[in-house]
Amino acid sequence: MVLAGGGLVDALGTGLFLVLIPVYVVVRLGIDPVQVGVVVGAANLIALASPGPAGWLSDRIGAGGVWTFLLLVRTVGYAAFPFVSSFWAYAVLLCVLGLADRASAPVQQLFLLQAERPENRSRAMAVLRTARNIGMSVGLLLGGVVVSIGTDAAYFTGFAINALSFLVLLAVVRVLIRRGRGPVPEPDEVAVESPERRKAVLKDSRYLTLVAGNAILLLHDSVLFTLLPLWIITRTPLADGWVGPLLAINTVLTVGLQVPLTRWTRTIPAARRTAIRALVPLLAAAALFLTAENASADVVLLVVVLAVVLITVGENMHSVSAFELSYRLAPERSMGAYLGAFDFGQAVQFAVGPPFMTVVVLRGALTGWGALGAAFAVGTVMMAAAARKR
Repeated sequence: MVLAGGGLVDALGTGLFLVLIPVYVVVRLGIDPVQVGVVVGAANLIALASPGPAGWLSDRIGAGGVWTFLLLVRTVGYAAFPFVSSFWAYAVLLCVLGLADRASAPVQQLFLLQAERPENRSRAMAVLRTARNIGMSVGLLLGGVVVSIGTDAAYFTGFAINALSFLVLLAVVRVLIRRGRGPVPEPDEVAVESPERRKAVLKDSRYLTLVAGNAILLLHDSVLFTLLPLWIITRTPLADGWVGPLLAINTVLTVGLQVPLTRWTRTIPAARRTAIRALVPLLAAAALFLTAENASADVVLLVVVLAVVLITVGENMHSVSAFELSYRLAPERSMGAYLGAFDFGQAVQFAVGPPFMTVVVLRGALTGWGALGAAFAVGTVMMAAAARKR
């Protein structure tokens, strides 16, 4: 529960930052939205190099020490955003922080595994995930307030809160370490996976099809957290302050949808059906976003809210089915290698998705939203094919 509290504060800062940064760099610094998407994609591409070494180091010296270092780097890095005044400074800082952010994901998961008893791990992860979604929702709403105020002081305060949130989480991590949680593993406890098992997934065309289909469908993440803020401030008459509340709709709905939707994915066939059904709200959302670009000022907010609700439903249906299929289609003895490949597919989307959103969808109108809908359809077909009974 202590870690969940720290995660809530951390997510609050993250939600605040996600609203502030696209508006800040486009409106305050004058950076072109296409350049923003390219930089985000480049940062995520570079960040692909960090999870492996971070996980390897955590296995050998303990996740607590590695996570401590990463949280300090992120504190200093995110505190530097108010002092960014050029495109290149923004690009370099985002790329450096991308390495630290991406490295933190496996380290955090390993720390949780080391800190909790085996019988408590699933519940602890669920509590942490729920706490983070609550924190994210609050942060997104606060971000909307900051953007509405729009002064330099408001933006700087928002960036400072985000930086301080990492220090709060760091304090929680250090407390748990002092209590003897998150121990350093003994050498004989470190799992050693043979090269043959690591390479097995590369020969499994069925699983690789699942990985690719999942990565394509994960474009909904880039729609929400890269495209939506930029799209609102450049393609609709909505005030910039609506960015936070609209993103908060996503996180609030996700808190309520995650657990109930798992009832639809308890077997491979059930998860496959849920993945296929997710295509309907995803396509409907894309159509509504396109409609909103030409809607009158009186109805545009309603159309955008409906689009966000639908893409959130589709996102959650896809996410719960993808999680189920990711381990049910993986051999037990090679689970680590298979899940590593699955996570790598997700990381590729984080690199490709943002530039796709800003270069193709944001600038393409009918063509752009049509391309996104086609991508959703292709991803669904690939996931369904991978999960088909053999």
